[in-house]
Amino acid sequence: MADIQKDITDWLKTLKGWQTELAYRILTKKIEESDISDIIAMVKSNATFVNKEFPNFVNSANEKQIRLLSIESIQNIESLAPRNPLKFEKDKNLIVIYGSNGSGKTGYTKIIKKISGKPRSKELKPNVYSANPINGKCVIKYFINNTEPAIEKEWIINDNPISDLSKIDVFDTNTGNGYIDEANAATYTPRCVALFVELSLYYSKIQERLEQEKSKLAKTIPSIPYAFQTTQPAIIYNELNKNSTELKLANILLWSEQNENAKLELEKRLKEKDPAKSAIEKRKQKFEIEKIVKEITGAYLQINQDAIKEINTLKDDATCKRKIAKDSVQIIANKSELQGVGSQIWKSLWEAARAFSLQEAYQNNEYPNVENDARCVLCHQPLNDDAKERLSSFDSFIKSQLEKEATQAERVYAEKINKLPLVIKQDILSTKCSAANLNDDWLKCFITIWQQIENASNSIKQNIDVSIDAKYTTDNIEILKTIATQYETEALQLDADAKEFDRNKAEKELLELNAKKWCSEQKEAILNEIRRLKDSSDYDIWISQCKTNAITAKANIVSEIVITEEYVRRFNAELSALNANKIKVELLKGGAKGVIKHSLKLKGISEYKPADILSEGEHRIIALASFLADTTGGNNSNPFIFDDPISSLDQQYEEKTVERLIDLSNTRQVIVFTHRLSLLGQLNDKCDSSKIQIIGIRNEHWGAGEIGDTPLFAKNTTKALNSIKNDKISKAKKIFDTQGSTEYYPHGKMLCSDIRIIVERIVELDFLADVIQRYRLAVNTMGKVDKLAKIKKQDCDLINDYMTRYSYYEHSQPGEAPKEIPEPSVIETDVDKLIAWLAEFNKRIV
Repeated sequence: MADIQKDITDWLKTLKGWQTELAYRILTKKIEESDISDIIAMVKSNATFVNKEFPNFVNSANEKQIRLLSIESIQNIESLAPRNPLKFEKDKNLIVIYGSNGSGKTGYTKIIKKISGKPRSKELKPNVYSANPINGKCVIKYFINNTEPAIEKEWIINDNPISDLSKIDVFDTNTGNGYIDEANAATYTPRCVALFVELSLYYSKIQERLEQEKSKLAKTIPSIPYAFQTTQPAIIYNELNKNSTELKLANILLWSEQNENAKLELEKRLKEKDPAKSAIEKRKQKFEIEKIVKEITGAYLQINQDAIKEINTLKDDATCKRKIAKDSVQIIANKSELQGVGSQIWKSLWEAARAFSLQEAYQNNEYPNVENDARCVLCHQPLNDDAKERLSSFDSFIKSQLEKEATQAERVYAEKINKLPLVIKQDILSTKCSAANLNDDWLKCFITIWQQIENASNSIKQNIDVSIDAKYTTDNIEILKTIATQYETEALQLDADAKEFDRNKAEKELLELNAKKWCSEQKEAILNEIRRLKDSSDYDIWISQCKTNAITAKANIVSEIVITEEYVRRFNAELSALNANKIKVELLKGGAKGVIKHSLKLKGISEYKPADILSEGEHRIIALASFLADTTGGNNSNPFIFDDPISSLDQQYEEKTVERLIDLSNTRQVIVFTHRLSLLGQLNDKCDSSKIQIIGIRNEHWGAGEIGDTPLFAKNTTKALNSIKNDKISKAKKIFDTQGSTEYYPHGKMLCSDIRIIVERIVELDFLADVIQRYRLAVNTMGKVDKLAKIKKQDCDLINDYMTRYSYYEHSQPGEAPKEIPEPSVIETDVDKLIAWLAEFNKRIV
């Protein structure tokens, strides 16, 4: 066994870390949910086993011993309604419960089978013959290891089994058929083999937990629209797997401005009905944009830094020349008696005077007219010489080069100022935008630009610093130029489409782009799906580690040594003990998920099952042998329950079964339910009376399972006579003395019937030395037939006398006068005489 311990331990340490740890915990503690969680964490992390010393799991300690004491307080279970408990004596291991059909034997067996949690136990029913609102229940009393006090538990019908009673083994027809027809796991499994069963169980639990977790990895990614199914993005989308990466999927995850423009362009081309006309329209829009650009650019050139420098230069030039002219006029002003000569007002007055002189006063003379008779055209006073000289000087000044240059410079400056750009009204700008197919954002942009231009013009006029966002203007100009270029490109495309347009190709390209855009919009869902697929793949790997193939294979090897060989040995021994070793059957081994199962087959025959070939008796005896071979393999001596074990057996098998039951009762409590008098008689005869308890049950009008006295025919003849004398005759006397002969009559008649039955049993068991019995087919002569020599003529006369007299009361004929029943004292005398004779007869020596 030490080799088995080492072999299993070494094998366990070759497994995955979590598998070895699970085995260690199974052997050292009760597995709880927290342990399952720990193990699952080890599965996921691929943790290794931290080496620990395994406990001894080959040699297990003896299990606790159970002894049933009673089944009582039965309510509403099957047809059982006993008013008295079914009690089992503490000091007797063999208990026979006799009752006719319908007396409740099967009901008691069903309760024990269900309450101990046996396989193939059936759901108990309430009493269908008596309506009862009370839930079915009963009380079970038992000892553990024969230790006081008794344990008492109430059990509700079909509730969970009582764990203490799980080691009780029950044989009935259903159980027997299971051993013949099915493959069965060993009822009692050695700890070293049970380890594999438990490993398999917890593998399944871990697998179930992992599968539950995996099922929560719900697929949330939407299905790609049907219209896109044939596109390349759809193919990539539908083939997502755990190895997909964001980089590999860039073609469907990224959507650029270029993609969007291409999509819009295709949509436009596909919507276009007259490409040639649209090309003309597109070029008109381009032209309008170029006009806008030209206007803004032209206006900006008048207010930029270079223009400002130019304006300032013109201004400085005009100022400078005016100053020079003023300086020259000052010389003339010094000769004048009035201030302001040379000023602008003065010049205006001078020019007005010139116009009046030339047009009105002196049409035929040059201005100023300084001839001898000339007068001042303003005051009409005659001109003296000083006045004539002064006017001539003024005229020279006006006609001088300096004045002309100053005036010219001022005119150029004024023209430059007057040409500075002004703001364009919003409605005009809106019209321009519409003509250029530009949206409202551009209208706002143009309003801003022209407002800046006007502000700059005003600043220049006011000779203050100019503030303008030149970058804003230039950037938008460049965008407008790009749009104009784009319009031209579109126009060229429209020109080409007007000549030749592959609509199908364009539609496919647009479909590809739409599919790509749809996929890019699902980017987060796609990345989540890849993570889910990776997680799901991890779970598949973890779940695959929960396969039990290796466990089953190792369990088969170990079980072959510690279970199968022993099981086969016990089975063959049971066949021999039951005298059934001539029946050609054998045990075969199989298994799955670490559980080893054995099944029966006919030797050398594969096409038929045992149930197809065996007779009813052979079927029963093989089933009994299989049951005993299985259940005696446990390390315990707990109760066996048999329900009619000899059903369909012949005399030979019946006797061997009786011997086996008695043998079993030497080490454990054996409870036998039967309706067979032959079984009852044999058990009573073959077993020491101090070791057997016989209980009678019957069906009363209130229900089945009622406990009664042991039937007379089941008792030892001497004990039966003493029971009549001490119990029944005593009660009969009391009734006779107190209530009279009428009340006594039925009791007396019953006494006569009992005596006749006992005399018949004396003939079978004592007089004829049990050589023959009416309920037994075989004639048993070995060690018995020589006892017949004890019989004398007087013995025959005595038997005849008793049978005649006591049968008369039992079998009186119609028409005969009723016979008076003997008084109790007469019957008592006959019983005493019979007891004395029986004692003397049994003491005779042959």
